[in-house]
This record gives sequence, C-alpha cells and structure tokens, in this order.
Amino acid sequence: MSEPLRLSPFDLFIDPLLNLQDSRLRALHAYWTSKRAGRPMPARIDVSPADIVSHLPTVFLIDALPPAVSPAHFHVRLMGTALNDLFAGDFTGRTLDRGLSEKGASALAKVLGIVCELRRPLRLHGAVEFPADSATTEIEALFLPLSIAGTKVEMAMGELVKRASA
Repeated sequence: MSEPLRLSPFDLFIDPLLNLQDSRLRALHAYWTSKRAGRPMPARIDVSPADIVSHLPTVFLIDALPPAVSPAHFHVRLMGTALNDLFAGDFTGRTLDRGLSEKGASALAKVLGIVCELRRPLRLHGAVEFPADSATTEIEALFLPLSIAGTKVEMAMGELVKRASA
C-alpha cells in the first residue's frame, strides 16, 4: 500500500506514507516514535497525557479487541473535548457500533483494523460532514498503534484535526 486508498463511500483517503500536513499531527507522530525505543510500537504505559497536554482536546484512545475486524471490536476509551463537540456527543465507553452511524463505524473499523494488522501508523484525510456542523469539513487524522504487553496491537491512539481552509 503506497498510494492513498479511498475509503468508500466517503470522501476520505488512507495514506500509508504519512504525508502529514498538520504540525500537531507531525508532533504527535514524533512523540510516538520517541516512545517506541526500538520496538514496533510503544506500550500504552509509555504514553503520558502530561507529555501531550496541548493535543488532549483532539486525541482519542480506542481499545482493539481480537480479532479487531468489526465496529463491535473497537471500544472508545477516551475522546477529547474538541472531538465531543465535533461529533456532537461523547462516545467514551462505547463501541464504534454504539456511537457512530453504521457506515461511519464500518469505515473507522476498517482503518483501525489496518492499523492493528500492519502494526504501523496510518494517516486519514479528506472531507467529512459532522453532526455538529452540516457543512463539509476537511480533516486530517493520525492513527498510532499501542501495545499493552508485547507486539500485538491492543489499542490505537490518534488525533483528528480540522484542516485550515486553502
């Protein structure tokens, strides 16, 4: 996978090359990379909220339950306050199929499933309509795998930001 892949039926694209445009996402990726310590990914315990305070409003943590292929396998552990506003709700404590539309949950589960399978970060970018705002919003997001014990992905940390208008 070297070219951006369209996430149908949405106007969203998966970018495995991590051509991150937003400086906040580049900073979060650099932080994640520094915590890897030669491993494929850092453990959840290696990541401290105190280190990423400025990111917290747009950060999310999602548990991945094996086999990590359907929306019911992904449980939202944390959703930043800016994301709550954007999605017009807080999905903390819910599985994707209990918080998002069927199509939205399925699309997000695909992205998270790829992160779990490949054990590497992915970038998502494109245009989305959020419940809080009926206008189309350009977004960019970064999905980062985390382990709890070992090399298996058991959680994804990420950040979703609105892209500045051109």
